[in-house]
Amino acid sequence: MSTLPPTVRTTSLALLAAGAVVSLSGCGMVQSFLGAGNVMDLEVGDCFTESEMNSALSGTEITDVPVVECTEPHDSEFFHSEILPDGDFPGDDAVRTTGEEVCQGAAFTEFVGVEWEESEVYASFLSPIEQGWDLGDREILCYVIVAEPVSESLEGAGR
Repeated sequence: MSTLPPTVRTTSLALLAAGAVVSLSGCGMVQSFLGAGNVMDLEVGDCFTESEMNSALSGTEITDVPVVECTEPHDSEFFHSEILPDGDFPGDDAVRTTGEEVCQGAAFTEFVGVEWEESEVYASFLSPIEQGWDLGDREILCYVIVAEPVSESLEGAGR
């Protein structure tokens, strides 16, 4: 069970999600044009350390997001991919709202084994920005985050 009040937890998650979106938007478009790095190759089941991902995505030089085997120490794991429908870019706020609904909803509960509101595991996501959308990126990629590193998948963590 989370020891943080729901308002603090929601605010913290919003800041984490905004950081992930900003990080991705800072280099996602450059990677789309240059084909560098592995951001577009990340997938459900990949484990990583969130601070290393944020560093890789925020630098001026594009680098790979350092994924690790889930048996190695890590604090984050991609657990769900949601492909948004074709059409005009719905806007950053709509994409962010969809990301929060998807990544904190049934997909989270199915993966972790506890509803997001009752869990000590956090969730965030990477999502398309308008420039990436124009190039065909429609994926919201959800990930879970824990406070202390683990050396196993977080699937079924039940906490």
